Amino acid sequence: MNKNFLILPLIIFLFVATNTFVVAKQGSSANNNQVGQQTQNNNQGENSQTQIQNNENQNNYNNEEQSQNGDGEEIQNQNQINNQGKDNQIKNKEQEEVQAQNKTGMVNAQERRSQVANAVQEMLQVAERNQGIGEQVRTIAQAQNQNQEKIEESLVKIQNRNQLVRFIIGPNYSEINSAKKLLEQNQEQANQLNQIKNQLINQADQEVLMEQIQTLNQASLEIENSLNNSQKSFSLLGWMFKMFIR
Repeated sequence: MNKNFLILPLIIFLFVATNTFVVAKQGSSANNNQVGQQTQNNNQGENSQTQIQNNENQNNYNNEEQSQNGDGEEIQNQNQINNQGKDNQIKNKEQEEVQAQNKTGMVNAQERRSQVANAVQEMLQVAERNQGIGEQVRTIAQAQNQNQEKIEESLVKIQNRNQLVRFIIGPNYSEINSAKKLLEQNQEQANQLNQIKNQLINQADQEVLMEQIQTLNQASLEIENSLNNSQKSFSLLGWMFKMFIR
């Protein structure tokens, strides 16, 4: 057999095998490139999706934070409104209490004036029925009536003092001291009436005078309590003003 005839098929086989290997390698390389490109595209897609998710999370966080800040401001504003409402309620309550006290004081003052005026009239009648010693009863009765009017005027000034002024410099110590001096005079005169009573001959007049003395003492006790209560309120500089007022 001719050697050339055997070599030719071998050469053809090698040529075909080589071409097949090259084509297969190129195909594999192309596939690898395609897979790599697909992987890269997938990674880019995942990164984009991750970025979008991060943006959404950030937006949600910002919205939530803004919502919380808004809720915090709303709660703070509501607390301020509530505190202002409580302060107004306290002020209104204090004003109502002061008005109630003033109203009660006015009623008590009217009742005292009426009681003292009746007591003075009764004493004047006793003075008319008892000549001589009755003149002393008349003088004391008239003095009691005058002192009572002055005391009630002082009480009105004390009660009507401005709250701010009262808080800074205290109650009206000048009027308080004047009222206390008049009360001392009333007490001395009541003691004199008690001595005069024993000198009256008529037993009924003695009993009448005793009743009026008790009425005057009761009025003086109410006034004294009112004056003491007016000095109990707190003041910044009241202690200093009290030292200079006599």
